Amino acid sequence: MQELYTKLHKFDLNYAIKLEETDRQFIALKSLIEKNNDKRVVLALVIANSIICYQLSGTWENYWEEFSLYFSVKKISYENIVFELGEFIKQSKNNKRFIDTKVKRLEKVKFALDLFEWKEEYFYKNMVELRDLLAKTMKQKITDKTIVFAVKMFGYVARNIYSFVAYPKEIFIPIDSRLTNLFEKYKWDYDDINKFYQDLSIKLDVSLLHLDWIVWINYDKLISE
Repeated sequence: MQELYTKLHKFDLNYAIKLEETDRQFIALKSLIEKNNDKRVVLALVIANSIICYQLSGTWENYWEEFSLYFSVKKISYENIVFELGEFIKQSKNNKRFIDTKVKRLEKVKFALDLFEWKEEYFYKNMVELRDLLAKTMKQKITDKTIVFAVKMFGYVARNIYSFVAYPKEIFIPIDSRLTNLFEKYKWDYDDINKFYQDLSIKLDVSLLHLDWIVWINYDKLISE
């Protein structure tokens, strides 16, 4: 881990924030919020969409851009979020797999959205509580990829509405193939991938969800060196 830290130690939170604002997913959500007057609906919509953002048939960036374009035009009510998202993925070019399973996940997350409503800013300032609510509702671990990814995407869109709040250090990084590959390359005597990235995050003084995009952008260089 020390070797990876040495390669990343010059990157701080400000660098991560600037990088995140170049993420096509961030740009797609910024566009969506600018074109939709009902910020409450958009915040909940993004959380629900994140819960079904796995096993995509296109790239993540293409999917979120498709999502943004669709819901920039189609105005919906808070009560219809689950139904409308289900209708959206049935015609999506980038999220064609396991539709029935994903619709069931949307029906399950509705309970969390009901508790989330009218408390959007509170949950932005208390993102650990949002993570715990989603994990409990979905009956998943707090480390599961869709749970922590939902918090990350919620943070992306919320910072375009409220004052910036950094991601809490307690929330895990969404483990994907790139992070797994880097772990295998730099793990040294670590056995636990989450512990590895937790310790790296502490050493860099950058929370895990902000570290995520730093690693993503620098992946090719880090894996080839």
